[in-house]
Amino acid sequence: MKLCLDPSVAAPTNITPDSLALGAWYDSQPAVRRLWGIREPQSLRVVVAIESTPDNDDIYPVWFANAEAWASELRLKTGSPVRLELIDEFPGGGIEVDSDSVLVADLFWRDETLGQPYGAL
Repeated sequence: MKLCLDPSVAAPTNITPDSLALGAWYDSQPAVRRLWGIREPQSLRVVVAIESTPDNDDIYPVWFANAEAWASELRLKTGSPVRLELIDEFPGGGIEVDSDSVLVADLFWRDETLGQPYGAL
């Protein structure tokens, strides 16, 4: 199954402890441009798109410098195992998810490609 990247199609319908924790974390991380939180049976999958470095279009320095700390922060905030993933290009078909997964957060107010000033919880 694929998760649609259009927030008007895939917006989560319920506010949960996971979505609140992810929203607070997203608000505190200016380098994270977009975030999807996907509740899986054994863990919380967090997929992020990040801003590139100011001097070029490279996202990897930001990712390598922060990924481990971000995963630890997310584990503490959510109280669950976290699988943190980087998306470097938006896949046209969406993000692959298991059929028993639930979208708990789609946060995108920093994503200028969407032209919207807010994100959905």
